[in-house]
This record gives sequence, C-alpha cells and structure tokens, in this order.
Amino acid sequence: MKHKINQEQRAFHTWEILIRCAAKNEKITYGELAKKLGLHHRAIRYALGPILEYCLLNELPPLTILIINKGTQEPGQGFFFAWDIENSADGFDKVYNFNWKSISNPFKYSENGDTQEQLIIDIIENPNESEDVYSRVKVRGIAQRIFRLALLRIYDNQCAFCGLSFIESLEGAHIIPYSLSSKKERLDVRNGILLCSTHHKMFDKRLLFVTSEYKIEYAYKNDDISEYNEYDILMSIGLQDKKIYLPKSKLHHPMKANFEKHKLGF
Repeated sequence: MKHKINQEQRAFHTWEILIRCAAKNEKITYGELAKKLGLHHRAIRYALGPILEYCLLNELPPLTILIINKGTQEPGQGFFFAWDIENSADGFDKVYNFNWKSISNPFKYSENGDTQEQLIIDIIENPNESEDVYSRVKVRGIAQRIFRLALLRIYDNQCAFCGLSFIESLEGAHIIPYSLSSKKERLDVRNGILLCSTHHKMFDKRLLFVTSEYKIEYAYKNDDISEYNEYDILMSIGLQDKKIYLPKSKLHHPMKANFEKHKLGF
C-alpha cells in the first residue's frame, strides 16, 4: 500500500530537481518548483525545511538558494546569515561548483513514503530489523540522526552516565564505533547508549568503560587524583562502580559483548 505523501518525500523529489538545476548552473522560481511538485507555491517551504537542515548540519553549500522569487530573481535573505556568504552570487557559485553527484539523495528512504518517525519506531520495536532500516537509509547523517532520536526515547532523554537531561547536549554514542560497525549495528539501539557530549567524548576516548554488570569503570581509577578539581572527580572517578541508567525494556539494553569489545579496543 502506498504511503500518503509527506514533507520528507517531497524533499526527496525537490533534492533531485535542485541538483539538476545546479548541474546546469540554473535557478528555479517558487512557482516553477511548485508546478513540478504538484503543490501550491506557499507549501514549498515545508518541503525545503529538511533540505535546509541537512545542508547546514553537514556543512554543504546552500542548495535551496537556487529557488528564487520571480519578481526579484533573488533567494530569501536567510541564506546570508546561515551560511555566512557575502551575497547571492557567492552562494550560487558555491552551489554550482559543488559535486552534488558525490552525495546520495539523503531522503532516498522516503521515496515510497517512509518517514524518519516510522524508521525510528521500526528500530525501537524490533532492533533485529535494524539492518533492513539501514539499507533504506544508507546516508550516514540521516542514519545517525535516526539513531540518536531512537536513543533519546528509550533512555528517557537523559545521559546514561550522569543523568543530564538537556536534550541539546545529548548524543547517540555507538559502543562499537559507526566506522567499525556492521550495517545492522549502525542502527541497532543495543549497540548504542545515550550520553551527554562530555561523557560521549570520554567514552569514545576510552577513559570510561562499562562492565558486564552495567557499571561504570574509570580507566585511571588507581592514579593520584590530587590535582583533579571537584568537577573532574564528579565526571570521572566519581562515577566508578555506578550502574548506568538502562532503558525500561530489556529489549533495548546494550549488548554486554559490545562493551567488552569496547574495553579491549575492538
């Protein structure tokens, strides 16, 4: 059964149109784009949101700058602040000179109507299907976004080590690093743990480990810590033997074998 059209699906089609324009050093008006998509021109901005966000997060040229106002022949002013470009000509040059063929359409997963929300639900409800979900996503930036959002839900929006709940500071940490993970492990929530940015960095640098009892172990627990300040202790050796916060469902508990591999350096 075909899914009802959604903004991510529209973003997929819009991306294809815009990279064709970029290859020809062309621009397109809101009205022209709306006609190609079968939309009212006022609805275009909703399809552009996901593309804008993706380009910003991945430090890509402002692809949507190619969409211009029919009267002024200029894009919106927001581009100059978001991408720190001097003028529209500078922005157009950046887009025209970029090799867009080197990037897969980041919204490929939505071609047939899937949404990130549905993919998040899929990997939460059945972690064993994570390889199938990854095969639909493929693009690293999108995969990592889905992974983080899934972990935020199952860890109740708090760092598994310290309990910090500022969502902006929480990150999806892979136990076996993304670059070393299998396709299944890259989106398997059991190969993940939600951590604040500080503890994520310390975990990745192997300053902090997790034991088979789900307890935190500090790499230098036996060293002299006299030069540590209060906050240093709180964030490191102060966590020694503390049990990590675990998801409510055992279905989502991290794989102990992956923590063992992490401690051994993979």
